[in-house]
Amino acid sequence: MRHNDFGFYRVGLSKFTIRPNTNNEVYSIIDTNSVYILYKEEMTNVTGSMISKYCKFYNHGRIAEFYDRNVNLKIDTILEARKGYMGYYNYDGENIIVQFYNSNANSSELNTVKFSVENDTLISLYRGIENSQIKSFFIKKRIPKNIRVTKPDW
Repeated sequence: MRHNDFGFYRVGLSKFTIRPNTNNEVYSIIDTNSVYILYKEEMTNVTGSMISKYCKFYNHGRIAEFYDRNVNLKIDTILEARKGYMGYYNYDGENIIVQFYNSNANSSELNTVKFSVENDTLISLYRGIENSQIKSFFIKKRIPKNIRVTKPDW
């Protein structure tokens, strides 16, 4: 395990339990020229508030998860993939399965998310303990032409 210039961990593909996408049908569903911004969460038996984040799909089954504290598309002119949490996605013909690798000084974890797609919206459902759940809605937003997008470093 190593971390890049911005402090984000990068690990080999062997740490993931899914393989990067090879099904080109996914590109009729997702747009690699857009970001998917979290705009709403429906929480059951969960406390807390929504954190501003978004996802960017890249080719070859790669995806990055960004938070506004790292990249802010309202003021930044570069969408720097190295400032995102690394992940991979795979399309099974019905859902998009995504895995992100997150790590800190105390632990590391592989988070798996299954997205269903409704029009231009990605929807995920997380089920936790004691009947808790979070349903998250990510809406597609085209990346403005003045923002330069870098390639992932994984």
